[in-house]
Amino acid sequence: LPRSIFSSDQHDRLRKGHFNFCEDTDNTLSFSELWDCQDVTPLFKVPSCVLIADKVEEDKNIEKGHPSIQGQKINGNLNRKNASLMEAEESLDIIDVEFSFNIRGAHSYWTTEKEVILAEGPSYYKPRFAQGATIVPRSFWFVKVKPSSLGINPNLPPLETADRARRFAKDAYKDVIFKGTVESRFLYATILSTDLLPFGNLDYRMVVLPIMPSENKYRLITLEEAENSGYIHLVQWLEKAENDWSRCRGSKSETMNIYERLDRVRGITRQNPNFMYRVIYNTSGTFLTASVIEIQDVSFKISGQTINSRGYIADCKTYFYDTNEKSEAYFLTTLLNSPIINKLIKPMQSRGLWGPRDICKTVLELPIPQFDAENPQHRQLAELGQACTAKVRQWVDNGGPGNIRSIGKLRRIVREMLKGELKEIDGVVEGMLE
Repeated sequence: LPRSIFSSDQHDRLRKGHFNFCEDTDNTLSFSELWDCQDVTPLFKVPSCVLIADKVEEDKNIEKGHPSIQGQKINGNLNRKNASLMEAEESLDIIDVEFSFNIRGAHSYWTTEKEVILAEGPSYYKPRFAQGATIVPRSFWFVKVKPSSLGINPNLPPLETADRARRFAKDAYKDVIFKGTVESRFLYATILSTDLLPFGNLDYRMVVLPIMPSENKYRLITLEEAENSGYIHLVQWLEKAENDWSRCRGSKSETMNIYERLDRVRGITRQNPNFMYRVIYNTSGTFLTASVIEIQDVSFKISGQTINSRGYIADCKTYFYDTNEKSEAYFLTTLLNSPIINKLIKPMQSRGLWGPRDICKTVLELPIPQFDAENPQHRQLAELGQACTAKVRQWVDNGGPGNIRSIGKLRRIVREMLKGELKEIDGVVEGMLE
C-alpha cells in the first residue's frame, strides 16, 4: 500500500476501523502487522508500506479503533529493482517496532514516536489562518523592472515578465511575455514559499495586480473600469492578458475569465489591506518555516531608486494571518518556527519521495494558544522572535545568502545561526503546550 495510509485524511476511516466490506457486513479487518518501507530504495515511485490483516467477525459491542500494531521498520538500499528475497535479506535492516494510533484535532495517524501529551487542541488560530491568492498565470502578473542608465520613473516604471515566471511557465504559456508600463498604484509585493526563511525572507517579488483597496478588502479592476477611470497603461496590460488568456485556454476560457482565475475562492479580495503585520508560513515542505511581513514597509530598490508597493498580497503557496499587534505577530512566528512544533507535526504530514511535504493547517491542530500580552511566556517568545528576525534581516542585507540557490540549504544555515535562540524557544514552547 502507499505509505499515505499512515497519515492522509482520505485513509482516516481505515486507520480507525470505521468500515465494512461491501457485501459481507458482518465481518471487518483486524490489523495484525505493519511494515514501514519508506526508507527502502529502489522500490516504488511513492513511499510504501505493507499492512497485514485478518478478516474477522465484527463484534458490535466493541468500540472500533486500533490502539497499536506490531510491525517493522525496514531500511536499506537494494542492488536493483525487483530484487529477490535473498538479495533483499542481505541488503536490508529490519527493526521491530510498535505503531501507535493517535488523534490530533481532526487528524489521525500512526507513528512509532512516543506521543507527547498536549493540552486540548485545535489552536485558536486554526479558523483565522487562510491560504493566499492564486496569482496565475505567473507570466501575466509577476514582473521585473527593466533598468535604465537614464533612471526610471517610479510612478510609471518599465516592466516585463519576470525571468522565473517565464522559466517555470506551463507549456501553453511558454511564449507569453509582457512588456510595457503600468501605473505604480497597481504594483504589489509578494513572496513564494521558496523565498521563505525562518524569521525572514529573500527579496520580495513584484506583481502587477488589477486591484484597489476598498475599506477592509480589495476589489478587482476590470478592463472596462480601467478604461473608464483613465488608467491607460493598465488598460494595455489587461487587453493583452485577456487576449492571451483566451488564446492559451481556448474554449476553457469561456468557463472562467482571467479575473475569476486571479481571484479564485476570493483569494485576493478577501485579503485586508489595513493590517500592519502578516504572519505567513509555507503550505508544504519538509520543515515548517514562518516569518512576519510588516506590510506597510514593503518597497523595491531598483538601481538606487525606490518603488513603493501598494501592499503585500499573500500567495497561494503560503498561509497567512493578519494582526495590528506587533507582539502577537512575532509570538506566532516564533511558535511556528520552533523545532518542537516541527517535530510534532511530522507524523501528521503526508510524505513524498523526498520526505514530509504537506503542512496546510495541520500545525494548527496543535494547541497553540491565543496571544496574551499579560502572559510572561508569550511576551518572552515575542521578544525572541523580534531578536531572531533582526538577526536574519541583517544577515540577508549583508549578502549572507550569496550565490546559494537551494532554499533548503539557506534554511539550514539560518537554523544553525539561530541554534542558541531556537533551543531557548523550545524550552518555553514545550512547557506552554503541555
